[in-house]
Amino acid sequence: MTSTLLALRADIENYSNEMIGFIASGYFLGFAIGTFRSGPLINRIGHIRAFSAFSAVAAASVLLVLITSNAWAWVGLRAVMGAAAAGLFVVVESWLNNRATNNSRGILLSLYIMIGYIASAFGQQTIKFGDPGSYELFLLVGVVLTLSLVPVALTRATHPDPVEKPFLNIRKLYTVSPTAFGACFVAGLITSSWWGLGPVYGREVGLNIEQISGFMTAGLVGGMLLQIPIGRLSDRFDRRFILLAVTIGLTGPALMLVLGDLLPGWTLITTVALFFGLSSTLYPLSIAYANDYLEPGDIVAASGGFVLVYGIGAVLGPLASSYSMRMIGPSGMFMFIILAAGLLVLMILSRMRIRQWAPVVEKEPYVPAAETPRAVGDLDPRAEVDDGYDQGPDILNTLEVKKGEEKPFAFWLGRWGESADVDEKTEESDTLVKNVAEEATNESVENKTPKG
Repeated sequence: MTSTLLALRADIENYSNEMIGFIASGYFLGFAIGTFRSGPLINRIGHIRAFSAFSAVAAASVLLVLITSNAWAWVGLRAVMGAAAAGLFVVVESWLNNRATNNSRGILLSLYIMIGYIASAFGQQTIKFGDPGSYELFLLVGVVLTLSLVPVALTRATHPDPVEKPFLNIRKLYTVSPTAFGACFVAGLITSSWWGLGPVYGREVGLNIEQISGFMTAGLVGGMLLQIPIGRLSDRFDRRFILLAVTIGLTGPALMLVLGDLLPGWTLITTVALFFGLSSTLYPLSIAYANDYLEPGDIVAASGGFVLVYGIGAVLGPLASSYSMRMIGPSGMFMFIILAAGLLVLMILSRMRIRQWAPVVEKEPYVPAAETPRAVGDLDPRAEVDDGYDQGPDILNTLEVKKGEEKPFAFWLGRWGESADVDEKTEESDTLVKNVAEEATNESVENKTPKG
């Protein structure tokens, strides 16, 4: 909702399409940074406090839009929002993973993705009940983010295990599968262009606020409906062929959207649903294909690497699309998307000539993904996870910071290369509890001993 709302507000403020592209790119840049930098912070202060901090920062970044109309300030606020949003997703997903078993991990991930789509669609529909040029909708977003603190603050659950820092080897990712690497990058280009400039496109082709709300919602519905059918096909046939068919397929509705101002209402809605429905499968298809050639123990780290590749594409997508829209008009965004998809088609065809599909490879099952990939590697049922690893008690394991060693901006930067020693911290916690109990017992005995 926030992306659409801010894009519409920026258009009302008469920002150029290039500046709107910068604002959208700021979010994805912050998101990419937050995905990999939030883990150390969560390990230091725990999941509950981290969630509270991220929610507060996210709410503040949305509300601060109301007190400044400086475009570059909005870029910075969107970057902060993206970093906070990534932190929230890392908290939620690592918590879910800590509670999941190998048998429940797949269905839990599917439910998580489904709830994300439904919430996003509901948020898009909310826009039509307010005026993006006013303050009500921004206050609503701030209120919702603030209220998200309530169930977390009131929970009796304690903290799960520390978040592991993934080891990223981008060169290895490309070596394993150049096709998956390129598809992740193009998926970032397309998805971020859609989210950042889709509302502006709708405005420029003559849609009103209510129609833009339906326009964006239709894309989400298409993404939700096409995930499973396309995933099933990729499990049965050569994934590169399915990836090729999807890439070629999305250029059809993209070509129709080039003439969006000439399309009648329901035709436009159907075309958008088909376009984004196909586009949203590029990322999970590429991940599934790469995982066919990865060891189970490498899936978590690879997932983090592909999120980074996606993030780079997501930063560049709105910038390129906004420039195309300035040069050509609203259709420029979809012409850029067609160009990106065409380059991906050529890459897939060239790779199919180099590497033949090996049916003997035991394919990993397709796993759906949200329209914006998160750090879901740990929750991926294809990953190698020790079943029953979380049978022990929940303990808050934080990194001890000695006096004088505090680092500035630690909230955002975290502490790389440090992780909690679970056994050591557990022993320290037990010792502390024991000492407190002994002191309390001694004090009680002293009070009960008659004086005199």
